Amino acid sequence: MYNLEFRSFLEELLHDERTVDRWVYTTCGFCGTGCGLYLGVKKDRVVSVKPNPFSSVNQGQLCLKGMYAWKALEHPERATRPLLRLGDKMVPVTWQRAYEILAYKIREALAQGGPEAVGIYHGGQLTLEEYYALHKLAKGVLGTPNIDANTRLCMASTSMGYIRSFGIDAPPGCYEDLDAAEVIFILGANPAEMHPQIWQRILRNRQRKGVKLIVADPRLTLPASVADLHLKLRCGTNIPLLYSIIYVLIQENLLDWGFITRATVGFEELKAAAQDFPPEVAQELTGVPAKDIIKAAREFGKAASAVTLFCQGVNQSLQAVDTVTLINSLHLITGKIGRAGCAPLSLTGQASSLSMREIGGVGSLPGLRNPENPKHRYEVSSFWGVEEEILPRYTNDIRTMLELIEDGRLRVLWVIGTNPVVSLPDQQYVRKQLERVFLVVQDIFYPLETAYYADLFLPAAQWGEKTGTITNSERRVNLVQKAVQPPGEAKDDLTVICQVARHLGAGRLFPWAEPEEAFNELKELTRHRPNDLTGITYNRLKAEGGIQWPCPEGAETGTARLYTDGFFPTDPAVSQAYGEFNANPGRAKLWAVPYRPPSSPRDQDYPFWLNTGRVIEHYHTRTKTKRIPELNILIPQPFVEINPLDAAALGIKEGEWVKVISRQGWVKVRSRITPVVSRGEVFLPFHFGDLDPREKQEPQAANHLTSWLVDPISRQPLTKVGACRIEKL
Repeated sequence: MYNLEFRSFLEELLHDERTVDRWVYTTCGFCGTGCGLYLGVKKDRVVSVKPNPFSSVNQGQLCLKGMYAWKALEHPERATRPLLRLGDKMVPVTWQRAYEILAYKIREALAQGGPEAVGIYHGGQLTLEEYYALHKLAKGVLGTPNIDANTRLCMASTSMGYIRSFGIDAPPGCYEDLDAAEVIFILGANPAEMHPQIWQRILRNRQRKGVKLIVADPRLTLPASVADLHLKLRCGTNIPLLYSIIYVLIQENLLDWGFITRATVGFEELKAAAQDFPPEVAQELTGVPAKDIIKAAREFGKAASAVTLFCQGVNQSLQAVDTVTLINSLHLITGKIGRAGCAPLSLTGQASSLSMREIGGVGSLPGLRNPENPKHRYEVSSFWGVEEEILPRYTNDIRTMLELIEDGRLRVLWVIGTNPVVSLPDQQYVRKQLERVFLVVQDIFYPLETAYYADLFLPAAQWGEKTGTITNSERRVNLVQKAVQPPGEAKDDLTVICQVARHLGAGRLFPWAEPEEAFNELKELTRHRPNDLTGITYNRLKAEGGIQWPCPEGAETGTARLYTDGFFPTDPAVSQAYGEFNANPGRAKLWAVPYRPPSSPRDQDYPFWLNTGRVIEHYHTRTKTKRIPELNILIPQPFVEINPLDAAALGIKEGEWVKVISRQGWVKVRSRITPVVSRGEVFLPFHFGDLDPREKQEPQAANHLTSWLVDPISRQPLTKVGACRIEKL
């Protein structure tokens, strides 16, 4: 099979080399899988893309979005000049003027309100070098606690769950574990649509080795439809399902007692908590038959190896962080971690969101450091050459930043590479606050939903137009390379951040002429840290197809799996957590989390569970994919999935316009009648923004319907646990 694929690639490559001047090695800029590819350049324009047949990640394959990614590089709506709001109009200005205005507004805000008066909200698709510069500016120059990323919406709960179990935010396994596993348990994830090359890997394992596939999902997704066992649980019941599986494992002694004894703490408390959830009780709570829960536990427990894949069905649902810790505990008590085919592996949604987590995610400092740990604070401040007290001891999430705007305390908000006027919940509140602040938007297209509210717009270079590194879901750092120049006057984000710093008088801290110089500086901050990058160079990344951290200086290879020795980074000198958590250094923590049954938001007025999510054809808020004809034509407008029995009761037919109404707002979308959703549940993709954010008559953004219910630990919005009603139009 591989030889056939490789031969086909060579034949296509030979054909394209007659029309392409050069092929540029790079990594896909969409999801967090990190597929390797080449961009074909002719006459300084990208005209083609080819998968990298030697990439260990995608093995010569690309998904639908990867194949057409290059078409977003050239579009008539690419932003090419800085724009400044004058009254109701946005007028072009020079970059020098734009820098001067932004620096002035930042200085003015700092003078009037202190560090809290400035906020930065950025995306998860920048490069590692750009994240580093941005967080160095925010924390080492401005001293502001107001810096957050849109990874708050997707990975914050995973980050906190990993830290609470293992001591650091680091996926412990690798993609090769999917090849070796005897059982794959997919919980709250749909890799067939969201991470297609991961799904292809699972299918290859199933074909070659007969891996058992267990899927827990309220919807009948493609993975659920072909699974050996589908646990069709009710929305918001992840906790009792996992506790019941743990209950069976304990009752039937399907445990690794040696690993539990030497490598963990908290087993007796976990055992006591699980006793409340025998399968018969869990059946009543989750809707999953008790016999299926028992079967799932036995399959997992008796297998020599097992991987759990999870994503937004965990992170955006009730008790998200608690759910992640129970997934981790499932692996810890069975010893299925740190060896081939064994890992609790989170799937990241954005190309470089793990890079962001390495730099400053969940409020940390670079090198997976805790901002309240005196040792860590000293290490960062002395390395940067700044006063230790300027480093904030915490960071605020985007919801808190919006509240600060509402209170008049946050005066300047700089939004980089994300589109909150589509992606944040409770859009009425979000848009109201963006009208109250001096808003700077830095992005690649204009018009853009969030740019409607901008006072200053900065045109940015995108993937294919800049060089740097990104880290995928298995901790693999890889290279993205500049293939062509950005359009017009657009600049890469690293250049913009450094120029703003220089206009603020902090140029000495940002001396880099090239991205690799920023990378080399960051590497030193990771030396001897859990994510040690000191053995990585740009040349090595290109030659080896990416390297998994940690990779310390002198190492011949990266690290495929963490915790192979059963030792966990929970010591205060190493851990991202700081305080009582560090009482048992070297041991993982088993958390006995309380179950808080959902106080159902459903009632007579709002009888349906509201679930939001993604589809394969689009990516996030469609900033790119709606401008790629081959993708947008497949799903050109939003829809709501309704079970056939519910549709019949409401008199709704396929494709009819309906109004979906929640306590927060309403949208007008087309109906899609399908058994994929259960009775009493509906599903909307969140990708679609309003045709005009100022238009009040035809809203279609799903986040008009969602609320600011958040996880109490991670502060991640829980956008999969709402309620609504459907009205036929």
